[in-house]
Amino acid sequence: MTNTHKSTPLRPTRIPVDIAVSITSVLDSGEATLRDLTEYGALIEGISLPKGSQFQIEFEGQTIFGFVIWNEPDRFGARFPFTLCEGPLHERLEQARMEYETRQHSMSGSAIMSMGRPFAGFGRRGLN
Repeated sequence: MTNTHKSTPLRPTRIPVDIAVSITSVLDSGEATLRDLTEYGALIEGISLPKGSQFQIEFEGQTIFGFVIWNEPDRFGARFPFTLCEGPLHERLEQARMEYETRQHSMSGSAIMSMGRPFAGFGRRGLN
């Protein structure tokens, strides 16, 4: 019997971003910065809200709802009840994802190339 079930990652890759947003909740409001982002949540710095509280993110006319899943002074982790799949914030996520994947690919390619060639003078042969 062949297993045709595709395994999916437990957690989507968090994409590093630097996006200024406005945060509004019943308890507080202010400017903050998204530091990493997925379609399902974000790391938000510059403001802290209590765990479990609901809030909204405003970005270029788009409103995204979320709730706090963990918090520390000056930052918190957010989960979105609705998948981020359109709008200006999703476009920024896709752009950042392309840049991140390009960086990861070029870094792994250069690491592979450098593994094939030892540095001049390295090792026993370089001592003679």
